[in-house]
Amino acid sequence: MNRNEVEKIICGVRDLAAKKGINASFVMHKEISHLMRIGNNSVSLNTSESLVRLDIEVFKGKKSGKHTQMGEISGSEYVEKALEIAVIKADNSAENAFEMPIPEVHKSIRHSEQYDEALESVDPQFKADAYKEIIEKVGNKYNFSGAWSSGSVELFITTTKNQNTAWHLGTDMQFNLVLKHPQKKWELKETQTGWQLKEFSTIRAIENLNRLLSVYENNEGIKLEPGNYKVAFGADAIADIMAMAAETGFNGRAYEEKQGWTTNAKLGDQILSEKITVADLPNNNNTFGYVFDLTGHERKPFVFVENGKLINFAYDAVTAAKFNKTATGHTTETLSLAVAGGKDSDCAIDASKEYGRVIYVPALHYMGLPNPGKGVFTGSSRFNGLLIENGKIIGPVFSARITDTFKNVFSNILRISENVQSANISHTYDRRAPIALSVPTLIIADNVKITDSADSF
Repeated sequence: MNRNEVEKIICGVRDLAAKKGINASFVMHKEISHLMRIGNNSVSLNTSESLVRLDIEVFKGKKSGKHTQMGEISGSEYVEKALEIAVIKADNSAENAFEMPIPEVHKSIRHSEQYDEALESVDPQFKADAYKEIIEKVGNKYNFSGAWSSGSVELFITTTKNQNTAWHLGTDMQFNLVLKHPQKKWELKETQTGWQLKEFSTIRAIENLNRLLSVYENNEGIKLEPGNYKVAFGADAIADIMAMAAETGFNGRAYEEKQGWTTNAKLGDQILSEKITVADLPNNNNTFGYVFDLTGHERKPFVFVENGKLINFAYDAVTAAKFNKTATGHTTETLSLAVAGGKDSDCAIDASKEYGRVIYVPALHYMGLPNPGKGVFTGSSRFNGLLIENGKIIGPVFSARITDTFKNVFSNILRISENVQSANISHTYDRRAPIALSVPTLIIADNVKITDSADSF
């Protein structure tokens, strides 16, 4: 059944529900997904799926009931049955302490500016050939593993509040490849992302891996002693740290419930370095942009931190109702976070020349939040780490663990690169909801705490 027919069916049941006095929202989520995994230098998994989910939520004062039905929307009866179940769930649910907000699509929106048919329908052979070329040119004496996810997400939202609809169609990909030395056990990682197939480059992957190989093959590993270091974070590390910082620091629920690291701050307070500006930018092309949230609320540029000062908190619809705040368009599985660039070089060697010893950490692994309320995060360098002294690479570092606070890392900023790039932090094992941040290619921070280091790679 084509898109227009499906939308007509959902809207027909919506109108029927409205006539019966039922307050309900309808969200259709369709994904086309492909995942290829590489293990021991060959394809170990090659799988595709096309899934349709229909989420219907019914609102009755302080009660609500939600039902999710998976399968192709074949006709009105299919949607009506899902609505009936949602009504039963609402009737039998426990009351909340406040009246549940009824979603409303304030204006009709259709958004497909980040859709690439070539990426949605890419032939798995293209991926296999790309992996093969990289492995052969970098050297099949190493052990290669990795994963490459690609696909599309279609969202359609409408509610009984009115006849407006919101529709989104977008594509995304997340490529990663890990090279491991069979004897020395060090690992190098290459990642790429984007919403267009043409953004992927085997040449770039080969060049990046070879550049690191020359360092790792010709130098012994270095163990770092626990202490405070100047650390040059790459884009992937910045994205992971900032995503955690936003979730626990700029989230309205965490703030209102006094569980976030910004709980004691007020709007306008200086909480980070004046070099840091963070915003939610749905139209930023480095992110996977959604211009409306899951309630149909239009999403516009929304600043969290400007020149280090706390400007706003994000409130989803339920949190806003609970705490008598205004919803900000953040009832969503994804944010379009963007960290503003600075004025400095994106070359870790050039940017760190005047700082003596600098640890280059392009990505973090085994991330965790030991204390969200105090903004304490932890992560291991594992991949691609380097020791740089006076602008010269000394050698690779053994896997080192950073355990520090968001406030400390993003307050002691020495340099921020002018260039920014996309960094993908999407999850693979859930409904497709791609997340990418726009972040500087490099941030150098002072007094970063390295709490532990392995004795080997």
